[in-house]
Amino acid sequence: MEKTIQLGSEVLRHMWAVLGEMAPWVMGGFAVAGVLSLWLNARVVREHFGGGRGSAILKAVALGIPLPVCSCGVIPLGASLRKHGAGKGATAAFLMSTPQTGVDSIAVTYGMMGGLFAILRPLAALISGVACGFAVEALDRDDSAVSALKDPEIEPESRPWWARVVHNGFIVLPRSVGGALVLGALVSALVMALVPENYIATKISSPLLQMVLTLAFGIPVYICSTAAVPFALGLMAAGLSPGAAMAFLIGGPGVSASTILAVWRLMGRRTAMAYVSVLFLCAIGFGLLVEALVPAGWMPAGYQMVDHHSHGGGGLPWNLHLQAFLLLALVAWAKWGPRKKPAAAAS
Repeated sequence: MEKTIQLGSEVLRHMWAVLGEMAPWVMGGFAVAGVLSLWLNARVVREHFGGGRGSAILKAVALGIPLPVCSCGVIPLGASLRKHGAGKGATAAFLMSTPQTGVDSIAVTYGMMGGLFAILRPLAALISGVACGFAVEALDRDDSAVSALKDPEIEPESRPWWARVVHNGFIVLPRSVGGALVLGALVSALVMALVPENYIATKISSPLLQMVLTLAFGIPVYICSTAAVPFALGLMAAGLSPGAAMAFLIGGPGVSASTILAVWRLMGRRTAMAYVSVLFLCAIGFGLLVEALVPAGWMPAGYQMVDHHSHGGGGLPWNLHLQAFLLLALVAWAKWGPRKKPAAAAS
């Protein structure tokens, strides 16, 4: 019983430290996402898919990368794009690039894993999205439209701009990704507390095999791009190579079982197969690139800070306590706080 209590306490210390370290980057990303939502919403995105196939694919990727939408949340947007006339290539490119990253996840990646990962994640989203779009156009040109699903929640434009920024950045987005963020911090803490350092490396020494196994686990499982960062951090603490962590950061958020089924339903079997194949190859390619750029045994500064804080004899500094509390309070308010009643329909 005493060991169980001690283990639980250690997991909570790790989790609290992870939340505290990522909180400023998460909340800063929420703020930027709220500002971007004034322009980059579903209506604006739909307007930029006319013209040639190549330009539509490039626009889809360029507009999709900064949007803070997860692999499940992007499904109704993709369905809406198809209904409004977007081709399969542009829709697949948007579905591929959007969930891999966003302004919030880029900020968290930079704060927890450093500049290299923060640069390579959106670059991977760009390359994989463009490659997926052109692969789909080459393999399957059927452009029949499909029925749209409900668009994501967007604050009405009749409200003041600052109200829309606050609502979209600090209510809609935390409501969507907050639970996954907390779960990612918990999983990271569990791995740090339960799995000995370098355990994965001693069992599977090949970085390439680690990438393949990580993708086999990460591709079907739902995890948002921001929550994937502490998850990857915990796996690296257990011995996952930097390249395999990069592959996970691409493949985990980039697709889920729900996304695969949705792509199959929206655009057919060939498109779904091309979608998964391109994502897998790009994840492996960027994983190998990181292996070539990062020295063996490297650990991100974010893990070193978390490990130092969670094991430090003096306990966590007060600012980490405050940051973790504010992040959890924001997520709790977004999920369970009072909500506006819908306006009554006109008679």
